[in-house]
Amino acid sequence: MRFILKLIILLTLFALSCSQGEPELDPSSTSLIIESSVIYSIDDLISAGWKKDREFDNSEYPETVEIAYGFFERKDIEAWVYKSADEAKKFGVDYGEQAVDKKPGQTDYLIPRVNRYHAYVIIGNLMLLCETEILDCQNLIEKLPE
Repeated sequence: MRFILKLIILLTLFALSCSQGEPELDPSSTSLIIESSVIYSIDDLISAGWKKDREFDNSEYPETVEIAYGFFERKDIEAWVYKSADEAKKFGVDYGEQAVDKKPGQTDYLIPRVNRYHAYVIIGNLMLLCETEILDCQNLIEKLPE
């Protein structure tokens, strides 16, 4: 009986120790906010391997510094650059939610073809729209300078 009790305690402690640390990313999640004080630019994304295709007119979004569209590992990723992390969270979440909620067939006026994003990530002053899932953007984020 003591052996079973010790085994249960040991397994419980092991399970608790494994659950500590970084939270696992839920693959079905459509949004992620990563707290960071780093101020990123489009050049940082390019240095990380993102291929910039075009910039958009951001005059309708005066809170943005710039908006650009590109690719990373064969996935579409649109980048919205804000002046600060606070502005990215304040303004980026709304547009990210709108982009994710678009139905198939709805076009984005910034891109003349049908372009649908299924997730977005905010890190520091960036809001990234991810083509299929958060992992598309997460792979790029891992290559950004800290």
